[in-house]
Amino acid sequence: MKKYLLLAGLLFIGCSQKEVFVPKKVINKPLKAVTSKELQDYTKKALTFKDLELRYVKPVNAFDDGIRGVYVFFDEKGKKLGEFKKINKDLAVDGTKMLLIKEKKVIKLPFMMVSGAKKENIIAIVFENNAIGVYDLDKNRLIFYKEFGEAIIGKYLKAFPIFYKDLILFPLLDSNIAVYDLKANSYIRTINLADENLLSNIIFLKIVNNQLFMATPNKLVMFDPNYLIDFKGNIKHIISSNNFLYVFLVGGDVIKFDTNLKQLKKVTLPFADYFAPTVCKDKIYTVTRSGYLIEFDKDLNYKVYGGNKFNVNEPLRLINCKIYNEDRVYFIK
Repeated sequence: MKKYLLLAGLLFIGCSQKEVFVPKKVINKPLKAVTSKELQDYTKKALTFKDLELRYVKPVNAFDDGIRGVYVFFDEKGKKLGEFKKINKDLAVDGTKMLLIKEKKVIKLPFMMVSGAKKENIIAIVFENNAIGVYDLDKNRLIFYKEFGEAIIGKYLKAFPIFYKDLILFPLLDSNIAVYDLKANSYIRTINLADENLLSNIIFLKIVNNQLFMATPNKLVMFDPNYLIDFKGNIKHIISSNNFLYVFLVGGDVIKFDTNLKQLKKVTLPFADYFAPTVCKDKIYTVTRSGYLIEFDKDLNYKVYGGNKFNVNEPLRLINCKIYNEDRVYFIK
């Protein structure tokens, strides 16, 4: 019996070991870094930082000093957001409350908000119950609301609604994109990106070179009213630069596409597990889970840099030419 238990244990250990990226050549390049507030791991597209603030409340008993530690949030410029967490340059959320950052206005919503986008007086919202809403700031109310059925699958990366001509495209939580006509104030249709009933979030929704692209973790699609062209793969991240698309796959592949979704080049860094990449001065940078900084040029020629003590088990974000990690900011250039 012990023999079989030992064999099972060895098999478990072998299966649980994960391959990691080990580069053939590493260039030592320590980046300049400064201390910042602690990064709050919230969304891919926005930076929210937190700091512990002491507050005094009425003591509840004789042993209570009334002092409470409460986390308050800030944007990357140090602007205090209070209890709100920033999700993009315009909006921050706290439960069912939404803050318009520039206007300093708080709006109460019927459900918690997953993602949103603002254009002039209109806010497009995706709710956590897989519903969409359109909020009119002039009328101070939701002028449209529609539910699409509960979605039990939710990955961390989520796309945001986009305004496309007279339409708003809402990335739902079940591989669908809801299309809404802003002028007619009406729902038109859904675009289904599910592959063999495999449901997930929409992780990419963007117009590149006047072409509309959308993606789940399993499929990247170029949309046209007359046809669809797609690429299928195990997608980790997608980034656009100079009217090209760069797709980072699970397992280490990076593929460059033009805006007709024609594959131009592919490189493989075996077992590399990438953080969401960024563009800095026409080059693409990402950090691997094994702690290396990778630099790609526009043709996917790459360099691997070491010498930085990134804590990959804590929040890490690459935005433009900066890397935010825990309470440190690293400068790429």
